[in-house]
Amino acid sequence: MKQLLALATLLAACGSPKPAVIEVPKPDPIVNTPEPVARPTTPPVPVKPEPSAAESFLAECDATLAQAADQQTALYAVTGPRTVENTLETYNELQRFVNNAAEKAGLWSEVHPDGKVRDAARTCEQKVSKFVSDLFLDKRAYDAVRAVPLDKADADTKRFALFTLRDYKRSGIDLSDAKRARAKAIDEEITKTAQLFSQAIAEDTRYIEVKDPARLAGLPADWIAAHKPDANGTIKISTDYPDYIPFATYADDDELRKQLYVAFRLRGSAHNEEYLQTVLKLRMEKAKLLGFRDWADYESDDKMLRTGKRAAEFIAQVAGPTKARAKRDYDELLKELKTIDPKAKVVNDWQKGWLENKVKHKKYAVDSQEVRKYFSFDKSLAGLLAITGQIYDIQYRAVSEARPWDASVQVFDVVRGAEKLGRIYLDLHPREGKYKHAAQFPILDGVPGKQLPEGALICNFDTGLMDHGDVVTMFHEFGHLMHHVLGGKHHWVRQSGVATEADFVEAPSQMFEEWGWRYETLSKFATNAKGETIPKELVEKMRQAYKFGRGTGTAQQMLYAALSLQLHQLDPAKLDGAGQDALVKKLQAQYTPFAFVEGTKFQTSFGHLMGYSSRYYTYMWSLAIAKDMLTAFDKGGLLDTATTTKYRDAVLAGGGTKDAADLVKDFLGRPYNFKAFEKFMAE
Repeated sequence: MKQLLALATLLAACGSPKPAVIEVPKPDPIVNTPEPVARPTTPPVPVKPEPSAAESFLAECDATLAQAADQQTALYAVTGPRTVENTLETYNELQRFVNNAAEKAGLWSEVHPDGKVRDAARTCEQKVSKFVSDLFLDKRAYDAVRAVPLDKADADTKRFALFTLRDYKRSGIDLSDAKRARAKAIDEEITKTAQLFSQAIAEDTRYIEVKDPARLAGLPADWIAAHKPDANGTIKISTDYPDYIPFATYADDDELRKQLYVAFRLRGSAHNEEYLQTVLKLRMEKAKLLGFRDWADYESDDKMLRTGKRAAEFIAQVAGPTKARAKRDYDELLKELKTIDPKAKVVNDWQKGWLENKVKHKKYAVDSQEVRKYFSFDKSLAGLLAITGQIYDIQYRAVSEARPWDASVQVFDVVRGAEKLGRIYLDLHPREGKYKHAAQFPILDGVPGKQLPEGALICNFDTGLMDHGDVVTMFHEFGHLMHHVLGGKHHWVRQSGVATEADFVEAPSQMFEEWGWRYETLSKFATNAKGETIPKELVEKMRQAYKFGRGTGTAQQMLYAALSLQLHQLDPAKLDGAGQDALVKKLQAQYTPFAFVEGTKFQTSFGHLMGYSSRYYTYMWSLAIAKDMLTAFDKGGLLDTATTTKYRDAVLAGGGTKDAADLVKDFLGRPYNFKAFEKFMAE
């Protein structure tokens, strides 16, 4: 469900043409210049300097919020009876303008290459936060919406009005004046502090230094070739994903793997313990102000899993049966480690990915370095676009005149025949100061007759060969992008795009990961340098190998889910840096077989704590629903357009017009269940 406040910190250099360079002709040389003639002097006319990029961004933000304010004025100026036309339509326009400001600011604060523009975007987010807080605590707006008679309205209009009123209740509209003022102050302070937390992660790229190239043994040749020593003979390895993931997977040097692991888990640690505790205190205060036991209960109240208690029960439901499987995985890893170091008694967390790769190579004959030869970035992206074009009956038209935030970003219009459906921006490689993970960011929500949906895919992939896991991540995030664009044709803004309950939104993207695992889809684009298609036998081995590590991987996910939940249930006064570390240690021992690594502070780079707050459980909950939706493809396969069209129209295009459970029921022809998920977990 999309709320009006699409505020701060929510959740490619791919050969795109650069802006044309205009050559300015040089003047002809001047020969035999005459002596200048004395003329009367006049004061020079002052030239107003061009505004900077940051100033221009803030001016645009202010102008968009001014448009929202005009709609707010019109809303309050109605003198006759309240109607859908003079009240709800006006409110919808107000919401559109606020979201436009918020979504662009939310994206640019994370990705713009100019730090001053990122700061300007954060300032815009704060302005949006203030505007939204004022609006949602203004009884005039609430009373206006409540006064609209809905007896003759259609289902979408009724849903829009009723959910808007619910949002006002959740914001504290029924509180006293003093408490409403405090709720407003809390919202604004959360926005500012969450921005600082996210900024600290994005701008904290760390490095380890390697003097001896021999210590890179085990790493792919193309990766080593891309990491040449500098003038001082030093090779710098960063904590950005294109460095970190291959290094953690392939590097044989245990000491260096540990160094990079620790550096990776210290990102943001200079201040983020303090920022996190501040946010936790504010969230708890707001929850109690609104009559909830804690933030987890407040946050889940309008989601599929209504309470923090149910979220905890779901985590326990998954984690319990996972323990035995995780222990088997761990024992297998330890067995492999002993073949390398007979004295080894434990597997350390920084050794997990490296050992998993070796076990899969031995047990399933899957060589990850051999697999990655079939996944060049360019071919993988082209394959992804071709597959989504086929299954959703869409085409991608490159937009050369677009001027995105960075010249490396590719821009495409999404079309179906002569109809333009929306626009996508692909920003897929790392750079300094950019968002460090992978996510889809909305830019515009689609509203027919007003604006088409626009969204951005923000990732951090290598420009050369990709590990298969990165390919799956690209499919996952593109699932979000398709949800946003294909769901962007609804009249009411809050129902447009990825607008269902927030703990369902990962289901379509997790389901789409399967298209990155099947031979029928991989064979469309996965070829090596010789043009040879990835062998079907290799894909089947990859799928079998994928089952190994599912126990430890699920245990890790449950650790993250439990951490995000409990941080928002416990007394925040006790969750200073030491308290946070103690909780991470405790939960790591409870949920995973790997010991906590001293000197690390995972929570300081756990960016989901700002966007997802207490509901990281969403990933596993959504996966359970995704596995059920996949059963519809059992008969016809993943490229069966009859099934993909039904899915597109029922789930993706449905947006927020219905509850998630009803969207899934429309697609499957029955209520969702967890049978497919249980089978998946038992494999």
